[in-house]
Amino acid sequence: MEMRARVCDLLGKRPNRQARVVTFSHKRIKKVQHVNLQWKRFYSEGLGRKVKLRLSTKAIKTVNKYGSIDAAAKKFDVDLSKF
Repeated sequence: MEMRARVCDLLGKRPNRQARVVTFSHKRIKKVQHVNLQWKRFYSEGLGRKVKLRLSTKAIKTVNKYGSIDAAAKKFDVDLSKF
């Protein structure tokens, strides 16, 4: 099994590595804000099978807006045959 980065397969969202926490004493500590990624399976009519993607919750809402994973993948230039 290969290690994958915590990146959304559709939108390409990545963790925010520049976030800081300011403590009560006003120290600034760096922290990482991760993307809310979920494993989701969609049926692709173009491929005739289900594809399993690691999507952010924003990308799941985007797929619902476009109506199908095929339309959303076409909009964002993603090749579903890799998944």
